[in-house]
Parts: sequence; C-alpha cells; structure tokens
Amino acid sequence: SRGPLRRAARLRSPGARPSSTHGAPPVAMAPLALPRIRRRRGRAAPAAAVVLLWLLPTGAFAEDLRGLGCTAMAVDGHASESGAAYAGMNADCNACDPRIAWVPGAEHPEGSKRPIYIFAGTAPRFIGYGRGKFYEPKAGENLTESMGHIPQVRRTYGYWEGALPMMNEKGLTMGESSCASRLLNYPIGRAPEDGDPRFHRPAVEALLDLSNIMQIAMERCETARCAVETMGAMSDEYGFCPMIGEWSLGVEADGKVAFDDGGEGLTVADRHGEAWIFHVVGGVPGVSKSVWAAMRLPKGHAAFIANNFILRHVPEAPTDEWLFSPKLRSTARAAGIWDGKEPLDFARIFAPDAVTFQSPAGSAPIPLYASLRQWRLAKLAAPKAIGDVLPIDPLDLPSTIKVESSLGRQDVFAWLSDIYEGSEFDLTQGVLAGPFGNPFRLEGGNATGALGQIPRGIAIARTSYSVIGESRPAHVAEPVLWFAPDTPVTSVYLPFYPSAGGAHAPELARGTLHRFSRDSAFWAFDFVSNWASLVNWRHASENFVLPLRAEWHKKIADEMPVVEARARREGAKALAEWQVRTQRQVVERWWQLADDLIATYNDGFLNQGENLGANLGYPEWWAREIGFNQDVHPIFIKRDGLAQERYEEKPGMCPPGWRPWRSTLPAGYNFAGAHWLYETDRHGDVRGSRLDTERPIVGFGFHQVAVGAIACIAGAVLLGCAFIGGAVWERRRAASAFGAGGGILLQADVDYMRLT
Repeated sequence: SRGPLRRAARLRSPGARPSSTHGAPPVAMAPLALPRIRRRRGRAAPAAAVVLLWLLPTGAFAEDLRGLGCTAMAVDGHASESGAAYAGMNADCNACDPRIAWVPGAEHPEGSKRPIYIFAGTAPRFIGYGRGKFYEPKAGENLTESMGHIPQVRRTYGYWEGALPMMNEKGLTMGESSCASRLLNYPIGRAPEDGDPRFHRPAVEALLDLSNIMQIAMERCETARCAVETMGAMSDEYGFCPMIGEWSLGVEADGKVAFDDGGEGLTVADRHGEAWIFHVVGGVPGVSKSVWAAMRLPKGHAAFIANNFILRHVPEAPTDEWLFSPKLRSTARAAGIWDGKEPLDFARIFAPDAVTFQSPAGSAPIPLYASLRQWRLAKLAAPKAIGDVLPIDPLDLPSTIKVESSLGRQDVFAWLSDIYEGSEFDLTQGVLAGPFGNPFRLEGGNATGALGQIPRGIAIARTSYSVIGESRPAHVAEPVLWFAPDTPVTSVYLPFYPSAGGAHAPELARGTLHRFSRDSAFWAFDFVSNWASLVNWRHASENFVLPLRAEWHKKIADEMPVVEARARREGAKALAEWQVRTQRQVVERWWQLADDLIATYNDGFLNQGENLGANLGYPEWWAREIGFNQDVHPIFIKRDGLAQERYEEKPGMCPPGWRPWRSTLPAGYNFAGAHWLYETDRHGDVRGSRLDTERPIVGFGFHQVAVGAIACIAGAVLLGCAFIGGAVWERRRAASAFGAGGGILLQADVDYMRLT
C-alpha cells in the first residue's frame, strides 16, 4: 500500500461491497446507508463538542475514500515566458485512482438532461456510459447510480480527467485543494436527521460535489471567467458539497464545530492568459444553497493553495477582478459568523482559524501544514519579496505574489516537485531522513497523533499524480497538459495535447492500488520512487533518477517545436502519434530503471558494471551525530538543541546541504492552557508563549479527550464505519487509532504508553 500503514480490512457503510477492476465482487448499486446522528437538546459546550466529534464518523460517510489533500497553484500569463497561464496540482491521496482518462465531447439533443453522479476517489471512480470507454463497465461491475439531473447544453467539450478534471480541449485547466470551512452541505438525502452539528438546525442538502462542478465547467467553458461563473451559478442553484469522505469534524477555540476539508479552493487558467482562484463552502437553510467567491490573479502574479483558503477582503459589489455569490454577506450574517461591521474577509469568516483549530478535537492545531507549503512556493516564485522566516499563520502570507523572474514550464515543474532543498526545512536533512537523506516521511501513527508533526511536503510519497496545465495563447502554440504519474520529484511530466483528443499510451490508464502490475505507468514510477528512497536516496537520486528525469524533460522540450511545426502542416494526428510514442518510451525506460536499481543496491552494496559489492556504508557525519563508537549496544538519540550553534561554529561537522535555521517554531502545544510552547534557551528547555493574545482561546483537559476517545471506540463499533479523507488524513489519523482503526497499534507502543 501507499502512504502510511492502513488497516488491511477497511470499514465500509452497511450494504457496500468492495470495488475492484480485478475480479472483486461488484460495486453496490444502492445508495450508502448512512448512520443517523442524534444529539442532546440545548447548546453544546466545548466538552460536549469533543464527545460529538468522536461519536460522528471521522469523515461523516463510510465511503472508502482517502480524499484529495492537495497542493494547487495558478500563474497569470504575464508571469511566463510564452504568455501561457498555468494551473495545476499535486493530487495527494494514499488510496486514490491514479489512472488518466479522456472524456469525449458530444452533441446533445435540445432539452436533454445531464445526470449527476457521486464520484469515488478510489478505483473504479465511476462505472457507466457516455464518459468514454475507460469508464464503461467491466465484468462483474455495476453501473454507478445517478443522484439527479440538471439541464444539459447542446455541445460539451472533451477533457482529460484523473481523480478530478484537469484540462479540456479548449485549454481550460484547473487544480484543487480542499480547505476547512464553517459551513458544510450534505449530499441529497444524507444530512443528519437532527441537523447540522455546528448550528443544531436543519442542514443544507446539495446535488453537486466537487467533481461535478469541475466537470460541468470543463464541459461548458473555454475561459477561466466562464468556469468560475458556471461553478458559482451551479453552487448557488443546486448547492455544493465536498466529495464523500473528503471532510471531517474539528473544533474551534470557542468549542464550536467546524469542518476540516469541508470547503474547496480551485485554481483555474485559460489561453487568454487569465488565472483565477475560486472558493466555495456550504450554505444556510432558507438563505442560500452555497456561497462562493472568485478572484482573478493580478498581472504577473502566482497563487498557491495548501489546504487553507487564501481569498481575503471581498468587495461590496462584483468587479472585473472579483466575482462572488449574491448571498455571500447575508449568509455570513445568518450563520452568525460575521456581524457586517468589518470588511468581509473570506478566509477569516468562512474558515476556522488554522492557528487554534483542532481536528479532531484533542489534537494540536497544525497551521504549519498549510503555511510551510505556501511560504515555500511563494519564496520560489518571489525570493526577494518573501522573507526567510516561516510564519505560523498561513494568512500572514499574501494571497498572491508577483513572480520576480519570467517563468518557463521547467520552473513550474520544479515548484510542484520541491522537497525544500536549500532551505532550513530540507526534507533530506535530519534523523527522520536517515543517513541517506530519504525525503519522504511516514505519515499517521501514534507519534504524529500524540507527540508532534512531520513537515508537510509539496511532493510527497503519496502523491498519486501531479498535473500542470500550460494554457498557451492561440498565437503561440497549442495548450498542453503535463501529467506526472506518482510523486513528481521522481517522475517525468508527460505531454498531452487536448487537441489530439484521447490519444495516450495505454499504460497510463492501467494500474490501481489493488494489485502491482508491470503494464502500468503508475507502478513504474511508484516503484522507482519507493526503491530509491528506501535503499539510498542521496546516491540513487543523484546518480540515476534525477539525471534521467532531466534528460527526458530536455528531450521532450527539444522535440516539441519540431512536432508542433509538423502538426501545423499535417494536423493534430502528428501530435497524437508523438505524445503516445513519447509516453510509452518514458514508461519503458522507467521500468528499466526499476530493474537497474534493484541490482545496483542489492543488500546495501553498490553493483555497477564490473565493480560488484562495493561498500557504501554509513556517512561519517551521520556516524558522528549519533555517537557511533566501538560499543556495539543499540544507539538511541534525541533532538539536539545545540546543533544549530555547533554547526555554525564548526561548519565541517554539519551534514551536506544543511542550512541555518531562521524560523522560531513551537515545540509543543499546551492543551490545558491552549497555548504554544517554544524552545527558548540554549539548553532546550521549553516554556509557554501565547501565539496571539487577541485570539480567544479555550483548551480541553485530559478528561475531555479521554471521554472523546471512549466515545470514538463506541462510535466506531455502533456505526460500523470510520475513515478519514482529504488533507486531514495523515495529520489526524493517529487521534482515532485507539478506537476507529486509524492506525496499527503495536505492542511496543502499548507498553511504552503504559510506562509513560
């Protein structure tokens, strides 16, 4: 399996059956039988909120989906060398379907209806007709049931799709990142019968989820402005809800419930050079179905969404740069989250404060989950404008940043492939990276739930794929979609010309996490990434993976002008032939690389040519750091509070690539006092320091968390379902490990906790 350790047997909703394209039992046709959650009368106090959060299923619905906790980006065309606007994302999901599919355009009869389906993130994500051969049922599979219909348009465009839509034939391209929200809608017929857990009143039910609104925009729009207007209008009329399994419950500092990953942030770009940011959340009964806002990027700017809303002050009326729901302000007032006296700050009003938001209740807030990625990407785009110090609050960073140097596609590739090298947060550094600099951290488990957090990377092990839409202007060249299977740091961005229709190497439409397969592009790149990181990342990446990746990127870039010139003479068939051939060649070469890595690093030695069994051993700097000597007892270590001073005094002792630390970050969180703990002296002692004394903060005592844990166990047994989706997955998993099967609890962990 990919990502952190998971339960071998996943809990599902009543009546649901395993889905697979490899001979497993057929998919259940009936709608999910969802548990009804009852509450006690009266307003919930903070302690009661904790119990409620643990009683509810972690992702509210028992669909087997690990949602899309992604990083999204957008670039205005004035920032790029060619005038192309960019939008894209890293689809970070430990169980999603990594395959690519072409959804063909079509002509539709006047008055026809468009069916609406709930799409899964896991394979198969949809089974049915009218969306291309990829989705047509295989033996043993049942059709996905329609949830409703909306009026269809006469002509729909074709588009490329992974777990979510990516780029259509007109060059419209998108990225996505789920964000916490105070307002949440439920799919039609699936709201808790006792009402919304935050407001204790009837909840809004919506017809359209994330995948639906993106698909409809791809089908109907050529421009980014049309896309945000269409998604907004659809959300206003039919209501928006997050994908099933995408969201989970959390608690704010005042004890009120909020919804992690309950809203969505989208990036959108087109061939006219425009790039937009679109945010959408739930509504309020009797007031609105949903509310949304969209902002066009200023000329020459880039924007990044890292699971936290970035749009700030919404103007009083729509402008050329701002579009939003007509009921945005009335909804905020009706929800009691805005008094109407101050300017409407979308990120502050419609989302919980990331600095104090606990999800689930009893776990430390993790503002760095968003701020680290957003800070790093902004600094890559504008190194002079963005400071060296990482802010705790992601909203201390600008919504957009003016790009300081004209961008080429390789620069954008580098953004989404980044592992913080050259910064103080370099993922190849430190004890968690091991002696050979493995940049991928194990996620979930009891350590990250109870003790601390790992740095949230941009390109991570569980990235299912990375996608970048390069929407080049019509007078320059065809738009092109760049698709990198698995994590982009060890993958190759492969070209897809939408004008070539559905032409692609078949290997890219094969391979799921149900079974390892040598006929799959995903498994080729996934295997290389896992093998290189496990055996010797530093040596394997520097000598094999990264040079080969750069070689193929150069080869593709060199051949593109030639094939595009040929296509202008011969038509799109030339593009189709070239991209299929190139894709197959890269996949074949990556399987060869996989075989080479197995032999090269067998048993921890280096085998190259005639030089077999050469010693690699542990690096000397590593041996010194861990106190390696002639004593053969096991070596145990702990965080070294003096490492910074020692490395600055004696640079020769520091690991290769180490950078001085400029950011003062908290080492812990005091739940009783609800404040952050900082290491402030040279001896590593910690003391409390309020991060922001103006924020109202309350804490949860040990008894409240304990009650929550007991409720979690009872809830998991009674409801028969527990899962976590979206960005919340790896950051909150361990909190439910004891009861809801969120991780594997080893006997050694039990013994350790008994002692401590």
